[in-house]
Amino acid sequence: MKKSRKKKRRDSKKNMVNLAPMVDITLSLLIMFVLSIPFIMESGIFVQRAAAGRARRNVKIKREQTKVVIYLDAQDNLYLNEEKVTVDSLKKLLPELLKRSTTKRVVVSADSSVVYSKVIHLIDLSKQLGAKSVLILKRRSKKKA
Repeated sequence: MKKSRKKKRRDSKKNMVNLAPMVDITLSLLIMFVLSIPFIMESGIFVQRAAAGRARRNVKIKREQTKVVIYLDAQDNLYLNEEKVTVDSLKKLLPELLKRSTTKRVVVSADSSVVYSKVIHLIDLSKQLGAKSVLILKRRSKKKA
């Protein structure tokens, strides 16, 4: 009888699954996931959609308060407060206008056919030159009669 008990114990040990490698892999994946979350969450440009909706209704008020409006048309012409400028002159004029502005806001708008990267370049340039906040204004296309 004693021999059969020992045999059963050996058989039961052979039939057990070793969970240690699976637990190691699971914990490693969990640690990598937790460490990668800050990199995922912190990259990108944050746009507040509700604020963009309010800006559309109050465009006249915002334009009166904001002294700096940058507009890029479909032919790559750049306008600063409705005056045509070059990128080099924008780099000189924008800091001067922002010094005079109390809110230090810049409104960036462009035609719908303008390449997205050019608009992002204008946003980055505005922030580098001292803008506290950048408002993105969507221009409505003119309806054909």
